[in-house]
Amino acid sequence: MRRRREQPGDGRHGRPDFEDLLASLDIPDPFDVQVFCDRLAAQRGRALHLHSVPGISGTDAPCGVWIATEKADHIFHEAATSPLHQDHIILHEIAHMVLGHTSILDGVQSGGGGLFADIDPVTVRSFLTRPSYGTDDERDAERLAGLIASRVATSRTGKTSRSSVIQRLGDALSDS
Repeated sequence: MRRRREQPGDGRHGRPDFEDLLASLDIPDPFDVQVFCDRLAAQRGRALHLHSVPGISGTDAPCGVWIATEKADHIFHEAATSPLHQDHIILHEIAHMVLGHTSILDGVQSGGGGLFADIDPVTVRSFLTRPSYGTDDERDAERLAGLIASRVATSRTGKTSRSSVIQRLGDALSDS
């Protein structure tokens, strides 16, 4: 279960202002997911670690997980997928962070379905997984991840051409 943290000043009853959130992010050009994570970590004042895990995804398991401890954020993503998909998984989990989503810690207390059995539940502040897109939080995180991917595809110098791979990703993630 996830709870939505109220977004101050958005005037839409807890609905995020995606354009303001997007504008607040320091997205590197050219894009590098590790540089982006380093910049976000500096902005948030918390370390952000990426972990590539083989076999994390499956029918009953998510392809991405965000675990927030007292000192750092950890994003776990499927190792056995394309680099483009890995980046999108990471962007989705980052979107949860930026949107202020939190969770009830049942997932980590039960070992996250066996995936994170070695994590001490006492150190975890939040445990988010994405097994489906059936909630507002999941749809919001996916929307923000898609907007970040679109921004990545558009050069800051004003060029609007996009690679065919990024174009297909943007088309797949659009709300229309």
